[in-house]
Amino acid sequence: MIGLWSYKTKKHAKHRGSVAVEMAMIAPAFFLLLIGVTEMCLMIGAQQLLESATYNTSRLAKTGYSATGQTQAQSVTQILNTELQSYGALINTANVTMTEADYNSFSAAAAGGGTSGYGTQQQIVVYTVTYPWKLFTPIMSTLIGTNGFFNLSSKIVVRNEPFG
Repeated sequence: MIGLWSYKTKKHAKHRGSVAVEMAMIAPAFFLLLIGVTEMCLMIGAQQLLESATYNTSRLAKTGYSATGQTQAQSVTQILNTELQSYGALINTANVTMTEADYNSFSAAAAGGGTSGYGTQQQIVVYTVTYPWKLFTPIMSTLIGTNGFFNLSSKIVVRNEPFG
């Protein structure tokens, strides 16, 4: 039994340390892939949150709602920021931009142009919310980013309710 053990030890001695070398070769690519997947998951989560916040904000805005002592623009911005803050420090609400353009019909909205604003009763309003996502890894920045950022964007079209 002792002789067999020493035979196996001598036979595999030339392969000793190969696992460490293989790990050193594979580890950078593996961890880069792992970090890239994590970053993509965070971006997808932020995009979903952006779309949800845009939807909820536009639902409220189309009713003509404004909180007591605030304009409609202040109320809408406050609600948007409150929803986006649920992602914590990953979304800086100071960098979020929201544009709104009103139209008289859906066909006019498809053609573009429009007037900046929340519109009046029964008007079509296009809300666009964008956020410059800061990329964490340099490889993602070179693949999908511009100057280390990737613009997340959400757009929704609604018809204002009869409010008054």
